[in-house]
Amino acid sequence: MSAIVSIVTGVVNSAVTKSTQLVNCAVYWGKVGAEVGKFVYKAEGMAPPSQGEFQKVYSNFLNFLKGSDHAAVIVKNFRSLGANNKEAAFKLGALGLQCYGFFALGEIIGRRKLVGYPSFSHAEHH
Repeated sequence: MSAIVSIVTGVVNSAVTKSTQLVNCAVYWGKVGAEVGKFVYKAEGMAPPSQGEFQKVYSNFLNFLKGSDHAAVIVKNFRSLGANNKEAAFKLGALGLQCYGFFALGEIIGRRKLVGYPSFSHAEHH
């Protein structure tokens, strides 16, 4: 009976140690992400939208959903963006790269591995 208790105790201790390490890592990277977010927020001069700005965007979005000609205008504006204003095109590319970086970071966190997917099986292949 004591052998079973010692095995269970070892398993529980191992699980507690691993979960504590995982929580500590998550807290650390959460704090790092918050600090980076604050830096970007201050450097870019960001601010939450006012109520008027939010209502304007929401009404524009509803009008977009109601009308079909808005999509053609957006495509036309998007195509003319790079031709007329290289700085705006550069900012758009930088924003796209940032979005891809956040997506890739989410993939890494989701897989819990930097490259590839983790292998959970310990079976030998013959």
